[in-house]
Amino acid sequence: MLRHAAKTDVGLVRQKNEDSFYTGCPLGGLENNLFIVADGMGGHKGGEYASRFVVRRIPDQLRGACRRNGVMNALREAVESTNKALNQIASEQEELEGMGSTLVMAYFNRTEWIVVNVGDSRAYLFENDTLRQITLDHSWVEELVRQGVLERDDPMYQANRNKITRAMGPEPLVDEDVFIVPAVSGQRLLLCSDGLHGMLSDEEIAAVLREEEDVDRAVSRLLRQALDAGGQDNVTVLLVEYRDESESEEE
Repeated sequence: MLRHAAKTDVGLVRQKNEDSFYTGCPLGGLENNLFIVADGMGGHKGGEYASRFVVRRIPDQLRGACRRNGVMNALREAVESTNKALNQIASEQEELEGMGSTLVMAYFNRTEWIVVNVGDSRAYLFENDTLRQITLDHSWVEELVRQGVLERDDPMYQANRNKITRAMGPEPLVDEDVFIVPAVSGQRLLLCSDGLHGMLSDEEIAAVLREEEDVDRAVSRLLRQALDAGGQDNVTVLLVEYRDESESEEE
């Protein structure tokens, strides 16, 4: 059984919300086990358009996906065709030129989570009271951190943390990362935009997930704490909890 909750907020600085999300439950077709967070970028209406396009187009693509080629291939094809379509729209409409969006999505396949990301929106796994980042940020500063060139407490990190190196839309082809996580009862999967992980440390996020058993309360509290910390960007929080149905029956 999956329990989920999601909230998004414009934050305290931005004039409009360029984040979008999708939740598809309960278990069913490919698009019904899917969870997506997208953070748009681009002048005028570009960012808002791009993120909404991503969270609508990918589920639509999956509704007609051929299962014979496997779920993994279906997810990749949906991401890549969505990217190509978004790039085409940007090239044809001047007011949307240069638009793009991050993407982090998770598909629950009964025995595993398939996580896909492009950009710096993140997926975290919370298990046994421990929070672990699944995805790797496609951002200039995080790549320097992984190379050992930069520390996260360096002023340069904060000044440049919004410079991403991959996104949906700017180029006709996209290079998405895919991660496989075995599904274990009691797990929580957190998808979020940088409006959350840019405002709260991993330790602060983990503390909320330890203390709040209800997914709705956990999401609301994470969002509130991101705003209390400054709300410098749009904030989107999507939390999914997996519980084995046999355990629910025993309870």
